[in-house]
Amino acid sequence: MLLAIQFFSIDDFFLVPVCVILMYAILRSRAGACKDEQVRRLYFNAFYFKIICVITYTIITEFYFGGGDTSLYYQGVKDLRTALSDDANHFPVIITSAHLDDDNPLAPFFMYDNGADITYAYMRTSGNFFVPRLGLFPSLVFFNSYLCICLCFMMFALGGAIRLFKTFYYYYPTARREIALATLFLPSVGFWSSGLLKDTICFGAVGFMIYGIFTIFIRKKKIIASLFWIIVSGYLLYMIKTYIFLVLLLGITIWVFAETNNLIKDKTLRQIFALMTFIIAVAAGYLLLQYFTSTETLKQYQLDNIISSAESQRQAYKYLYEYGSTTLQQNYYTINASNPFLLIVNSIGATFFRPFPWEIKSAASVLSAIEALGFLFLTINLFMKKGLTKRFSTIFKDPRILFCFIFAVVFAVGVGASTANFGTLSRYKIPCMPFYMLMLLLTYRNTGLAYPKWLKRVLGLIK
Repeated sequence: MLLAIQFFSIDDFFLVPVCVILMYAILRSRAGACKDEQVRRLYFNAFYFKIICVITYTIITEFYFGGGDTSLYYQGVKDLRTALSDDANHFPVIITSAHLDDDNPLAPFFMYDNGADITYAYMRTSGNFFVPRLGLFPSLVFFNSYLCICLCFMMFALGGAIRLFKTFYYYYPTARREIALATLFLPSVGFWSSGLLKDTICFGAVGFMIYGIFTIFIRKKKIIASLFWIIVSGYLLYMIKTYIFLVLLLGITIWVFAETNNLIKDKTLRQIFALMTFIIAVAAGYLLLQYFTSTETLKQYQLDNIISSAESQRQAYKYLYEYGSTTLQQNYYTINASNPFLLIVNSIGATFFRPFPWEIKSAASVLSAIEALGFLFLTINLFMKKGLTKRFSTIFKDPRILFCFIFAVVFAVGVGASTANFGTLSRYKIPCMPFYMLMLLLTYRNTGLAYPKWLKRVLGLIK
């Protein structure tokens, strides 16, 4: 196991129940403000689902994966605790340090924590170092229990998911089960947003940021609290995974412009402004993207550098596939990256519809393959009945569905093109999965297309 990390301890028999009870109390106090009994029940069921995901994730990570990134983050938390035990004056250094380098007084605690400098090398990037810094507080409260740290991270992700549900439920109150499935109960999203990972934080931040925008610009209430969450969530995304922040920024810009356009009453004038709105929104999104990536460290995210960056990353994955471990070789996939159009199409296909059943080469791929097959069937059924034109016109008429479509597709291109391992991709793609599912299910409803029988059975399980 990487770094010989053990995630379970005898103390968990006491600490984990205490942690769960505290979180249940928090959820109950917050859910009490919801007057809809069915929605309130969804929140609690989502909480129970996520607890199962945390325990499942921890068991699989320790006994199947044998560690992974989460081991490095957990070791980083332990190293920060050691630094604090050595000298309490290290606390402000922890707060203000964006990453580790040779001059940082925290570096010695990471450099040889297990007879190697693996953790130190991993923490030299700000995104990686951010995770143990966030994990330090729950570690201090719950005596370094890995499960309790994961539960705290999970609670933040669940908070973001609930806010995402609330945003779309406001617009589509009759689609409660569909929205709940997309935002609260997708299996792979629940699994990968339940651990000590960057993905858990980012998934929660996406939900908080969208709900903050929605509350300010649409509902026009709770301005101060919403601004706080927008700033906090934007900062987390920008520091941990900048590309998520940039794609979300583009999607939100188009969404807000489209919502404004819907206020125009005259149909002809609205159609004219719709086209203008889309052009202006795309241009604004592009300018914002270029502005936020103007610094030297973020130039890799500029649009004219994305394809070359993606290709170099894929070459690195290819090298690991040819000379790496059996796990990497089992989960490696290829796409045609030489042609920009094929790169886009294949990247979207890899993100949402792969691995195909015949590409399953490990137990870890089974869940992703089942979910991908469901996405594929829903997509084919949606776009192949009654023609493509009607489906796309429905998407572009509704600002929320358009937002889901833009965010999901652009995000899918980014992660699908730059990743060549199904295991890694299943984790990277979780922010866009709820939006793609929302786009599919809401388009089904708006066009009057009946759900497949298997999907009706799945929706029937959501109470």
